[in-house]
Order: sequence, then structure tokens, then C-alpha cells
Amino acid sequence: MCLRIPGHLFLSLIFLFGNLGCSSNVEDCLAEGSCGPVINVINYDGSFTDNPFDPFWTGEKSPAPVTIELGPQMITNPKWPNPSTQQVLIRAVKNQDELLVMLEWKDDSRDGNFEHSSLYVDRAAIMFPVRSAKEPPSITMGEPGVPVNIWQWKSIGGEKGQPGVQQKARLAYQTVEDLNAEGYSTLTYQSLQNAKGTGLWRDGKWRLIFKRDLINNDPNDVQFRQSVLMAVAVWNGSNRELNGQKGLAGWMLLKFS
Repeated sequence: MCLRIPGHLFLSLIFLFGNLGCSSNVEDCLAEGSCGPVINVINYDGSFTDNPFDPFWTGEKSPAPVTIELGPQMITNPKWPNPSTQQVLIRAVKNQDELLVMLEWKDDSRDGNFEHSSLYVDRAAIMFPVRSAKEPPSITMGEPGVPVNIWQWKSIGGEKGQPGVQQKARLAYQTVEDLNAEGYSTLTYQSLQNAKGTGLWRDGKWRLIFKRDLINNDPNDVQFRQSVLMAVAVWNGSNRELNGQKGLAGWMLLKFS
């Protein structure tokens, strides 16, 4: 029997119990109350820019942003009851070859390893089940035998100023880390790094583009043939956030049309 959970209780329950899914069709999670908001993936006929502030993202053909609330990480120690980033905007778009997911969040400072330690830097990650199954993996980075694919971006290295904007914007060209996990303390760096990302900090906010081919031959990667579940995390370096100290949103539906 599938449980129907009111929306305002869903995130709290997922922190306590992991997941509540019970259907083989991932989109059924909406009716069952086992996943959160819908992020509609817009179809686009053309190529994409790597610039998160390109006019495409506010044009007529751009995906509308969905506001996602980030909650505390209260599952494992050190627990983090009050993350400094509590909201993120998400957009998603695809063409025939690639999927792009953009995250946008407010941040008064751009924290990286430019002048100090690289330990506490701004970070963000999105997470997908590797395989579509009757029940999604635990939100605690998967579980034994049920892996997740994590794309993690860090604001470190490979940066240069944007022409004409002086110090108000910095473009981070570094590659996103393409990772797997089957539970806490099992994070593994993939031998094939297929996910990429570009982050730009401007006027007190980050915009970050994750992108990857829709389909590839890597068995450790999620494959985007249909709608998938996705989770999101954001770390604020200036708030000394690291590892489990983060803002977190549990499984939501990345919906393909």
C-alpha cells in the first residue's frame, strides 16, 4: 500500500525514514507523495551556452525557475539544523543530445581557495538514482547495492574575470566531479568523468550550470531516457559548511515531456 503524504510533511519524513516510494513508474511518486516538486525539462532546438547569465536563461524559450526550499541535514552527525542557504531556484532544459540543470541561489560572498584554505568553499551537488526501480535509494547518498550518481561542483580553481564586469563576476570553468555512492562514507570518484559544470557569481548570487549527454555507455551514470528523481544540496563556505553540513532538498521529479 502506497502512503499519501501532505507536501509540508514530506521533507521532514524523508529526513527520518529515507524514502517512501512504492511504484515502478517514477512519475507515480507524485500521486503517492513520495517525491517533492516537479522540475519540467523544457525541450530546446539548438545548442547551449556555458554562460549561466546568458540572455537565453531569461528569454521566451527559457525554462521557468522552480523555487525549492532547502532543509536542515538532521540524519547523521554532525547534524546541521540551520543551513545558511535555504532556497535554490532550479531550471532544466534539453536538446537532442544534452541535459542542462541550472541552480541559482543567493550568497553574499564568493568563497573559494583564492586567498585561503580550499576546505571551506562554496559547493553544490545534484544526485540521481543510477537505476530506475520500484523504490528510490535512500536520500542518505544511496544504500548498499542501490547506488546514486552525484555531480558535485566546487568554487575552486580555473577562474578568470569576465570582460567588462571587473570584480563583480567570476566565471568558474572547472569540471564537475562525477561521483557514485552507496551510502554515507562511500563516495567514489568515477574513472570516466562525463558531467561538466560552469558557475558564475555575480551581484550576490551564484548561477551554476550542470550538463551532460542524455545517454552514454557508462554503467555508473544515470541515463536520461525518461523522467528521473533528483536531489539537491548546497554548501556555503563562509558559514564553514562541509560534508553533511549543508542545505538539502530530498527527491523531486525531473520531468521529461
